Amino acid sequence: MKILKSNVTKIILASIIFPVVMILISLFVHNKNSTSVWQMLSDLLVFLVAFLLNNRYFKQKVNWFNPRDLGQQLYTAFPAIIIIAVLDSPMLQVPDFKIKLEVIILCLFVGLAEEYIFRGILIDLFLKLFRNNVLGAVIGSSVMFGMIHLMNLRALPIGYVSAQVLFAIAIGILFGTIYVKTRNLLIVILLHALRDMFPMFSNKMVSEMSMTKFSIATIYVMLVFLVITLIIAYVQLNRFELKAD
Repeated sequence: MKILKSNVTKIILASIIFPVVMILISLFVHNKNSTSVWQMLSDLLVFLVAFLLNNRYFKQKVNWFNPRDLGQQLYTAFPAIIIIAVLDSPMLQVPDFKIKLEVIILCLFVGLAEEYIFRGILIDLFLKLFRNNVLGAVIGSSVMFGMIHLMNLRALPIGYVSAQVLFAIAIGILFGTIYVKTRNLLIVILLHALRDMFPMFSNKMVSEMSMTKFSIATIYVMLVFLVITLIIAYVQLNRFELKAD
C-alpha cells in the first residue's frame, strides 16, 4: 500500500513503538518481581522491535559509531555535556546518593532504545520529509520524543509530566544536533544515560518525583531551557550541510 511507504506514516509508526510495546507488555505480564530487571527487559524488547522494523520496513541507516574527528565530535557535544553536568551535579550532595550498577545498566538500555528510535531512525525520516532541512528534522524528532513521555501520566502527576515533556523536547534538540553533526549514536546514548541515572541514584529523589505537583514556574523554566537549546541548535546547524553517504 502506498500509504505505508509514506514518510509521515513511517514517522508515526516509529514514534509509537515505545508506548505500544510497553502497553502490550503490561497487558500480558502482571507479575513484576524485580522492577529494575523488568524495566531492562522492557527497554531491550523495545529496541529489538525497533531494530527489526528498521531492517524490514523503515530501512534507515543508523550510524552507531564514527571514529573520525573525535575531537570535533566532542566539541559539538560540549554544550550538552556542560548542561548535563550542571543538571546532575546537585545530586552528588543528596544524603542518600549511592551509585548502583542496576541503575547504570537500566539507563543504558533506556538510552539505547530511545536514541535508536528518535535519533537513529526518526531524524533521517524527518530529513526526507523536510527535504534535508536539518534543523527542522532535529526539532521534529524531538517533538515526537517529548510527546511519548505523555504515557507517564499513567503513573505520575500532570505537573511532573508536563515539565518532563518540555524537557524531553529540549534535550532531544541537543541530542539530535549532536547526532546529525557527528553521526555517532554512541555519544548520545551515553549522554542520555548520564542524564537519566543520577536522579535514580537517590531513593528520596525518586520518591519525590511521584509527588511533584503542577507548577507554572517550572513550566516557565522548561520553556526557557527549550529556547536555549533551540539557540544552540540554530548556531550549530545554521551553516551545516549534510554530506552524502
